[in-house]
Amino acid sequence: MTQVGAPVQGEVLAGRYRLEEALYADAASGHALWRGTDNLLNRTVSIELRVPGGPAAEQMIAEAVAAGRIVHPSVIGVYDAVDEGPRAYVVREWVNGQTLYDTLANGPLHPARAASLVRNTADALAGIHATGHAHGNLTPSTVLIGNDDEVTLVDLHLGGPGQQPADIRALGGLLYAGLTGQWPDVLPPHRTGLPDATRVDGRMCSPRQIRAGIPGYLDALTMDLLDPAVPPPTAADLASELRRYDVADPALSALAVLAPEPATSGPRWTRLGVLVVGVLVVLGVIIGVAALGLPDFGGGGDASPSDKPSTSASAQPGGGPVKVARATFIDGPGGDFAEDKDPGNAVDGKPSTAWKTDQYKGSQLGKFKPGLGLILDLGGKKNVSSVTIAFDHPGATFELRAGNEQPSSRPTDISPYKVISPSQTNSAATTTITLSKPVSTPFLVVWITDTGTNQDGKYQVAISEITVKG
Repeated sequence: MTQVGAPVQGEVLAGRYRLEEALYADAASGHALWRGTDNLLNRTVSIELRVPGGPAAEQMIAEAVAAGRIVHPSVIGVYDAVDEGPRAYVVREWVNGQTLYDTLANGPLHPARAASLVRNTADALAGIHATGHAHGNLTPSTVLIGNDDEVTLVDLHLGGPGQQPADIRALGGLLYAGLTGQWPDVLPPHRTGLPDATRVDGRMCSPRQIRAGIPGYLDALTMDLLDPAVPPPTAADLASELRRYDVADPALSALAVLAPEPATSGPRWTRLGVLVVGVLVVLGVIIGVAALGLPDFGGGGDASPSDKPSTSASAQPGGGPVKVARATFIDGPGGDFAEDKDPGNAVDGKPSTAWKTDQYKGSQLGKFKPGLGLILDLGGKKNVSSVTIAFDHPGATFELRAGNEQPSSRPTDISPYKVISPSQTNSAATTTITLSKPVSTPFLVVWITDTGTNQDGKYQVAISEITVKG
């Protein structure tokens, strides 16, 4: 006997959604997932059904309604939610791809890919957290991987802000799973389908103990994220940290990509870069001294002070490059941070990558907000004499600002950063701003107030590279 309200292939729900293929069905719980077609808009959709509806479907409908208010390119869209009594259903965006769980069926991932996927997941999670919610169900089966490793989060069990730290721990679990193919059993039990993490003498092994070739900083970061004694970062800060750990760039060694942070306090995941770079600097000085045949630091040599090269940390040749430790997107009042996608592309030294704005409906950002831009962290106070910006087209309007305020993960207030150059109106595609005298600052801001139009006539601009000189 067919259960009342049970779905049938070819049936049309609400006069609109045709059931095409059952992807999952559990007769005991009355829960099913179908691929369907929206006949009105002629598009493929995902349809989750529960039989019966009513009280049994209240949580599903409530979560769908809450998730429908989250608009983010990496969070699955909710189109409709209907409770008919005998059954209830939620219609969602259809996403082509496979879950992280299915991807791991072929074995652990290359460390660079594991870091990249978790970085994209953290970016999406930051969008959810910004609404005051938590995902609440982050597992290898709720992360869909599409073309070019784009990530879409599905099956949200939206919780309150108090559950956001658990989401960050789950990101650590995803990173552990990507690196090892195992699931860290220090997390709350999930039906991940992956084997539990390997243990030796009762202690969970780190990824490097399970698999060779994993960079040390990635190993340490993973274990810190899983350690309840280490305060978790925000999702946005973790995404920025993983963006700096760009192990996919073959031109950079695993250690050279790390840049020192202004502060040295905090958990290991933020101090690791400072420690590694500090060790490299000390080794570099020692090797340089040995190569020059200079006397030991203990004295006893005949060389006078004038014979020795300057080793002052503050000495910086005029016009020399200033390394940008990271870039943070800043959105003006009225913005929604939709453009906070890979701001590091503008300072990664690779002209082939770029950060870009959204498309606007007119000049002056469509009068939607006063401006937007990038805050450049110089890794401490540095002298700045010139800044070169490579846009994808001429015509943008921008100004340079500087200040001492450490930006939050989602800054909106431009007032702490003061103008240090006149507004550049209708700028060239590649524009160099030379300051009348060097400015000493830890943070620079490229503040854009008009995108101009690109070659397609769209009000949008991209920045492929920003170069800072002292």
